[in-house]
Amino acid sequence: MENSIDAVVVTYNRLPLLKECLNALLNQRENLSSIFVINNHSTDGTTEYLEHIKDPLIKTSTLHDNIGGAAGFEYGVNKASSEGSGNYVWIMDDDTIPNIEASAALLEKASLLEDDFGFLCSNVRWTDGRATNIAHVSTDWPDKIDMGLVGVVSATFVSVLVPKVNIKRLGLPLGSMQIWGDDTEYTTRLSAAKTSFFVSESIVVHKTGYNLMADNLKTIQADRIWRFKSMYRNLIYVKRIYGRKKDVTKMVLSNVFTGLTCITAQDHRLRRLEAAIVGTWNGFFFNPEIKYPNNKMVENEIDK
Repeated sequence: MENSIDAVVVTYNRLPLLKECLNALLNQRENLSSIFVINNHSTDGTTEYLEHIKDPLIKTSTLHDNIGGAAGFEYGVNKASSEGSGNYVWIMDDDTIPNIEASAALLEKASLLEDDFGFLCSNVRWTDGRATNIAHVSTDWPDKIDMGLVGVVSATFVSVLVPKVNIKRLGLPLGSMQIWGDDTEYTTRLSAAKTSFFVSESIVVHKTGYNLMADNLKTIQADRIWRFKSMYRNLIYVKRIYGRKKDVTKMVLSNVFTGLTCITAQDHRLRRLEAAIVGTWNGFFFNPEIKYPNNKMVENEIDK
């Protein structure tokens, strides 16, 4: 199982965290075939730092524009699937710091399952050790608990391992989702095809400024409200495609209720309400195209 993983790291203006992420990956290089770093047009010295890296394991793509998180992952997974030599793609943010045994634990479970799974996700912890980015468990979650595996239906792109054969068959993440929800859609797509699992022994730290489990539309800072609008659209799409009609109805009601609670927010009340209502409405007309691995996305890279 050595050198069987192609890691994908999408980064934008978080150079100190990117360095820490890459160092953590290089400390488990025996399991990695390549590390594909997608530099989303950073302006904080990331480009210069990546240009001076000599390690052949790290393969850098610096983009002409910031194409957004979702498109960055679509781009990176395409690169890893098309150009990498490993059997799996390991998807993560630049603020993901994998424990030194994280990749080995994922590979061990992949071997136990004989690669018969949609995706595997890690045990994500915040900087204080509390759980964060918690995966959504499946109704049959205990079926393989004796193997140290918990069944899940969706997870975030903090640490997700996908067999390349699944990517070739089911396609890439949806870059047109822009931000928040692209990981939910992709992992739901994968788990709809094959059972997927949470691996408790694969531990990663998500080094965000605060525990993202506390994020909510009513209190989030004003410059991040637009992300909720994108998320509501994306999640309505996910429910439409993979859920039942009653799941869609339930989400609509929940989103509207959340929007109405923002009437008592401390600021930007109408913007918060609009994010919930318009985002939900847009989800009914959002029909993005799934792309498949190829070598035709490289034109966005800055010539090296």
